[in-house]
Amino acid sequence: MNLNQLQRLKSRLIEPPLLYVLPLILVALIGLLIWSLIPSPSNKLVITTGIDQGLYYRFGEQLSKELAKEGITLEVLTSAGSVENINRLNDPKSGAQIALLQGGVGNPSEHPNISALSALFDEQVWVFYRHQSFKTPITKLTELNQKRISIGLPGSGTRALSLQLLGLNGIDPEKDAKGIIFKDLNAVDTLKALKANEVDLAILISAPQAPIILQYLRSPELAVMSFDQADAYALRLPFLKKVSVPRGVINLAEDLPKKDLTILATPTSIVVTEDIHPALITPLMRRSESAIEQLGLLQKEGEFPSAIGFAWPHNDDAKHYLKTGPSFLHRHLPFWSVVWIDRAIRIGLPLLAILLPLMNYLPMLIRIRVESKTSGIYKRLRSLEERYRQNPQLDWRAELEEIQDQAIKMRVPKKFAVNVYELRMYIDMVRAKLSGQRP
Repeated sequence: MNLNQLQRLKSRLIEPPLLYVLPLILVALIGLLIWSLIPSPSNKLVITTGIDQGLYYRFGEQLSKELAKEGITLEVLTSAGSVENINRLNDPKSGAQIALLQGGVGNPSEHPNISALSALFDEQVWVFYRHQSFKTPITKLTELNQKRISIGLPGSGTRALSLQLLGLNGIDPEKDAKGIIFKDLNAVDTLKALKANEVDLAILISAPQAPIILQYLRSPELAVMSFDQADAYALRLPFLKKVSVPRGVINLAEDLPKKDLTILATPTSIVVTEDIHPALITPLMRRSESAIEQLGLLQKEGEFPSAIGFAWPHNDDAKHYLKTGPSFLHRHLPFWSVVWIDRAIRIGLPLLAILLPLMNYLPMLIRIRVESKTSGIYKRLRSLEERYRQNPQLDWRAELEEIQDQAIKMRVPKKFAVNVYELRMYIDMVRAKLSGQRP
């Protein structure tokens, strides 16, 4: 491409019609760049829960089914419990972005990358014991001297809370344990050990709908401790609350439990890591509500999900959801449609901020371009007149025809058409002047 061709291309690129198109092309290119830089949410998530017969795992399985309706795949991992779940959230290699955490487990200041979406349901503190291991029904944890007790696996929320409860009663496994033998067993193995007379008592943290709890309640050799000091525990550990479990409320047909109980409960929260995409919060919140309903948890209508009951920082998007519910788009459109619309809005607003001022400058740019082109022709005309004045024998007709042809082919917006008409009139005046002065 030679110099003349480059000049012609440059001239065409700044023709008035293209002056309108070029900003749009520029904005479109910027938009594509921003679009590529704004990450789209992943359709694959991982949640870390609890043992495979516990409520955490059941909730994870139900949430996975609910999220599948949104086109999101949720992998459900079993774990020892809340402590291991926190460790997984802090380990990028685990792949977990979501977890269920028991109230009172973990120090938020030590894990700034974790925030809570909501409290989902209450878990009860169950103390099961063998009838034959105690002469009378027990009501206090100070009655465990010389007994074999299961307090959950290391890494479980059950173990963390059990140690807090025992500590309030002056029982420390690392110091004077008052002859107590501690067993590190999960809920399934603990039940086997209780039936085999290898363990006298077990502390479990779970909602009554967990299959493993029903197995405990159905075991005739086991009883449930009713907390006489429930109010004191709730005051000493604010994340706990006193709850009453009426006889038969869990299963009327089987009359479970066999008597009225006063026990403790702690809320379970669903938490996420800071790198989870904000667009995923609404489907997580909405489908968590559905999962709770499907599990049929024993709780008051509208009590959960809740913005209280956890010490973790509250995720801003989740907080907004709990106040206002899903947005209009989320209520009427599929999740991925909302994601694309949301991305378009995120991109469109800054681009509009760029485009509007640019459009205000377009008329000025067009006027400058039109004046530049007409000014060039006027210069050629004046040059021709001056050369003819100095040399009356000059053959001016071919050059004037070329100038006139250039003026005729000039394309300008209608607003500037008068500039072209005046130019053509001036060309005619120059033709008449040169023709009249020719000898």
